Amino acid sequence: MNGSNNGTVQYGAPVAAKQAEKRPPTGRHCAVGGCVTLLSTYNSSSTCWLHTSAVPRHALASTTQLS
Repeated sequence: MNGSNNGTVQYGAPVAAKQAEKRPPTGRHCAVGGCVTLLSTYNSSSTCWLHTSAVPRHALASTTQLS
C-alpha cells in the first residue's frame, strides 16, 4: 500500500529512508515487571504512561525543550 497522493504524502509503512531505523523496535513491553502494556514504536521510553514519572512543566513551555 505504499503510494502517494502527488509525491508529497507517503502512505503505508515507513520505508527505511524515512527515519524508521531511529525508532525503537516493535513488540516492546513495559519494563515494569508484570505490566503487559505493549509500547508504541513512537514511544522512546522503556515504560508505559502509567509507570512513567510525571514531569511538571509550565503550560506555555515549548515541547521541544523536553528531553
